[in-house]
Amino acid sequence: MIKVHVISDLDLGHNEFCDPVDETIPDVDLVIINGNIGHAKRSALYAETLSLKYPNIQFVWNLGELERYWQVMDKFTGEMENNIKIRKASNPKWPKNLHWCHDDSMIIDLKNGESVDVFCTYGFPKIVSYNGDWKETNWYKNYVAEWTYDINKFVEKPKTSSNVSHGIVPIWATQDWVNSKHEEVEKKIKKWELNVTTFKILVTHINPYKDNRLINQTTSPYLIHLNNMLWVASNTVVDNVNYLGANLYANPGRGAEIRSKVIQVN
Repeated sequence: MIKVHVISDLDLGHNEFCDPVDETIPDVDLVIINGNIGHAKRSALYAETLSLKYPNIQFVWNLGELERYWQVMDKFTGEMENNIKIRKASNPKWPKNLHWCHDDSMIIDLKNGESVDVFCTYGFPKIVSYNGDWKETNWYKNYVAEWTYDINKFVEKPKTSSNVSHGIVPIWATQDWVNSKHEEVEKKIKKWELNVTTFKILVTHINPYKDNRLINQTTSPYLIHLNNMLWVASNTVVDNVNYLGANLYANPGRGAEIRSKVIQVN
């Protein structure tokens, strides 16, 4: 039996101290920190602090909207991921029990003698259709797909704006961009689910079940069947819903009651 605890959506301010109750976890084998803990540095501090506090427990850290997209813009493709890779490789104090990966899998040995095969990704959906103005979606408002110095090329320039350089200009997410991110990872997950290893856990920040960021959108999930596997998400409370063959869980928020919840899987 494997005992898992999930943490997400603490929404900590940049300099906000964490309530001690949210740095206290139950007796488990694996903790999955699944995004929206705070901005990138605040989330990293939280993940590292917990991992050092509980050296015998394995931790998985997956980036969420706050860490990866909210008021964050890469200056080049993959900047955020490269920064974390460099920090992990160059920091001798990086906890050995803290595991981070992006759009990939890793096998983690647990203190109970068992191991798990964890695939972490953001979990972009495939958007089939949406109601209303695309510019009102969370994707367009908060997700920067690319950036440019040419204000005339990709964005709607205000009529009164002068035709001069305005520095870096964000190119906001389109439906095609979101769908391309989905399809890119779907191929990897299909290979991963068919590769026989050990007990598999899929971790996606976006919740395929009632995520409020998908309101007024018709979406399609990954074309997979995770038979008797664990799927961990965020945003909306989900307690053991069978989803594409997997047992889907999400445990967002703060407080003693939430921190006491444990998932037990065989």
